[in-house]
Amino acid sequence: MRAETPAGRRPSLTVGSTIRVPEDSYRFGVGPLTLHVTEILSRGPFEGHVWAEVRGHDVREDGSLAVRARFAFVRVDRVRVVRVVRL
Repeated sequence: MRAETPAGRRPSLTVGSTIRVPEDSYRFGVGPLTLHVTEILSRGPFEGHVWAEVRGHDVREDGSLAVRARFAFVRVDRVRVVRVVRL
């Protein structure tokens, strides 16, 4: 189970946070991305918005983390920090 950050609060993208990004706001993948961030590699302008290249682990529906790390290029203003409840 995950709960999104309350409306009006915009936590910044930081190492250690778990983020959710809509499919149209990250490269590359299918469906929304839920990622536990372990590293922020770069941040800068791209196509008129600020994007960040991040590395982390996919968060599964049960709250567990995928073993293999992955990279993603995310649009920072579309990132939502989420709380992951592990059972």
